[in-house]
Amino acid sequence: MRKLTENIIQNYLEAGEIASNALKYAYELVKPKKRLNLYELCESVEGFIKNKGAAWAFPCNVSLNEIAAHYSPLYPDDEIVFDKGLLKVDTGAMINGYIADTAITISRGYEYEKMAIANREIHLEALRLLKPGVSLGSIGEYIESRAKMLGYKPISNLSGHLLRQYILHAGKSVPNVKQFLTPKIEAWEVYAVEPFFTFGDKSGEVVNMDTIQIYSLSKMKRIKDKVLNSIKEYIYNNFRFLPFSPRWLYKQFGDDTLSLIDKLYKMRYLHGYPTLVERTGGYISQFEHTVIVTEDTPIITTLQK
Repeated sequence: MRKLTENIIQNYLEAGEIASNALKYAYELVKPKKRLNLYELCESVEGFIKNKGAAWAFPCNVSLNEIAAHYSPLYPDDEIVFDKGLLKVDTGAMINGYIADTAITISRGYEYEKMAIANREIHLEALRLLKPGVSLGSIGEYIESRAKMLGYKPISNLSGHLLRQYILHAGKSVPNVKQFLTPKIEAWEVYAVEPFFTFGDKSGEVVNMDTIQIYSLSKMKRIKDKVLNSIKEYIYNNFRFLPFSPRWLYKQFGDDTLSLIDKLYKMRYLHGYPTLVERTGGYISQFEHTVIVTEDTPIITTLQK
């Protein structure tokens, strides 16, 4: 792969700094409190990213306990007690289309803190393995082996992913378990690496819930209905084919937003991302960083300095 220009690398680094600081801000909002309002947390994190001059790469995900991903409330919700468990905050910032994707777990309770610490440490160890010529399956093998040594189980059907300009999932995947016949890493590729852990007696798999709170545009063919066509065009002009939240459209389309989104989804103009939950109810932790693979030491764009 062609070497990234200094300007592109700088875009990645700027996006990474904003995204990592957004997570630091989320941690400061959550950590002192025993009660949570997940809608307000999403709005606060997304507002931080926008105020720092970056675009949203996807909606802020706030996934509590057995929920793994794709939970981003559409409406103001009630406060919930968070005195024990695991809260994942996953967010993305973008500068000129170059994406930083990062996540942390905020833990409460000894057994959950212990798993989160193990997850974070193994994640950081795995990042150092991202070098040209290394098979992506060997990254998953390392994560799985280390997790099982400590009594934990990676989520087998969630993985990290290759990033490209304006593309969140660009083809290659970074598994969290051993896989055979996987592609090799190339210099100057950019990956989001995100191991999810659960306890060793759980299934280690996620399944879809019925709820969908995040969408992305899937096609651009013109629609005869002027209102539906206008919302489709608005989505493309603002988010391209990246994931978005209907929350982001309320000011433009008002109370009709969700019904319009539902029509576009049923017409297959939108792809929906169902909320993901551990199949047997196991609590899940997650950590994620964005990494630029170089010919030598990888650059972790979202690592706090």
